Amino acid sequence: MNSIKVLKSLAFYFLIILLAINIFLFIQQKKKEKSTKEVVSQNIELKNENENMKNKVKLFSPSGREQHYNTMIKDTKEFMDLAYVQKKEGYEERREKAKRLMSKELLDRFFPADTTYQDQVATTIYNDEYYVKKLEPDQKRIEVIVKFNHDLKYLATGNVDKSQLFALVTFKLEGNKWIAEKVEDVEADSSSVVQNKSEK
Repeated sequence: MNSIKVLKSLAFYFLIILLAINIFLFIQQKKKEKSTKEVVSQNIELKNENENMKNKVKLFSPSGREQHYNTMIKDTKEFMDLAYVQKKEGYEERREKAKRLMSKELLDRFFPADTTYQDQVATTIYNDEYYVKKLEPDQKRIEVIVKFNHDLKYLATGNVDKSQLFALVTFKLEGNKWIAEKVEDVEADSSSVVQNKSEK
């Protein structure tokens, strides 16, 4: 009888010990998992920081900066050719190109649904010069100043209005693309704006 009691007591204590060991192992496992998650999270953060630094170095190395500058000039020139050159021929094709380069507001402004105006005038630009105001790391917006000559021909009469204009085009970074979101026409006598241009 006593031996059964002893066995029961031993079994009880053995279960308590097993339970304590299981609790201890469970706590250790959770600590290990938490530690692993922290290490993985830190590793991801460091990789992202490293990637950002690589991109900054790449962009603002002499060749990377020049390439970025040239891309902005190319995009601005394409914008100007779409926005300030008006003619009836190829209207829809130009509108489709503009969708990839302009915000909806600018698209509606330069390519309205009503194309009556396109039947009345034709415009051209020439002697266009481009000045990127500033290039810095992590920019979300870039402004480009454009100096250009603008001819407006009235198709009914053949009369042509000639003017020299300045435009300030603002690009916004969306994903990995620069989209023209705003354009402001600047007074023709604002030569001081161009004198403050940024160098490449």
